[in-house]
Amino acid sequence: MEPTETLILFIGKIALIIIFAIIPFILGIFVNIFTKFRKAFLIAGRVISILLAISIAAFFSVGIAYIPEDPLFVRPPYVYEFCFCGLTMGFLPLSTFYFTTCKKSKKRRACYLAISFIAFFFILSGCVALFNRAYGIDYQTERLELSINEFYTDHPEADKNSDINIFASLSEGVGWLTADISVYKDSITLKTVIINDDRKPDSCYHNDLPLDLVQDIIDEIIYYESEIEYAMIGDACFHPSATIELADNKNAKMVKLYLPDLDGFHPNAQRLAKKINNLIEDSKIDPTKGCRND
Repeated sequence: MEPTETLILFIGKIALIIIFAIIPFILGIFVNIFTKFRKAFLIAGRVISILLAISIAAFFSVGIAYIPEDPLFVRPPYVYEFCFCGLTMGFLPLSTFYFTTCKKSKKRRACYLAISFIAFFFILSGCVALFNRAYGIDYQTERLELSINEFYTDHPEADKNSDINIFASLSEGVGWLTADISVYKDSITLKTVIINDDRKPDSCYHNDLPLDLVQDIIDEIIYYESEIEYAMIGDACFHPSATIELADNKNAKMVKLYLPDLDGFHPNAQRLAKKINNLIEDSKIDPTKGCRND
């Protein structure tokens, strides 16, 4: 989820708590302060709290009753979960008024109110997550197991005599870099081709890469599981992305990963892309100047 979207949602949650709790809370305070009009404020507080609870229930009941039929943008199971979760939020105005006026000590009332607000906040957070899953845009990575022949068709320059070949393309906006890693019994070779802003390719070779880091990257690719996240807001900006392919010559299989939206979603994909990027950086490769041979 984008940072700005997270901030907006947090502010929205606080605003909803204020809207549904401030009026019952104020009326509850009036009940305690103005003893002469206690009964009038008590009735008004109860009526308004019930009406607010009914309005919450009505809103989510409509959500259950009306589900658009377009399966591309609506996921009915999540719609039902979102609506039923939302129905439970009707307790906030009722609990706020009740705990403000109940005959408990001030500390105990404050404690009950705090628990009520915290519970509402977490239920609302769950509601937002379910709403995104019900109606939001899905951002999903892909993991494919393909024939190893497809790898060598796309990358004829790759060495078939190696144990493992990895091809990684990391993109950020209009610029990108590619890395070819060949793993042998006695050594590991990195070949990179960097596309600079002037679109001129540069390349270099780096031998004897750290085995532990490369093996860690290999394990991450082999055991990577597709990730999916949902969000209501989609922007038109360029998001960092990656395409990573691994050819296992011993087992004659290929693993291919499509990893989009690396800045806002998919923490495991972000970690994998960062490890590959760190490997390139540690090999004295400057994204703006290319790299030097060792």
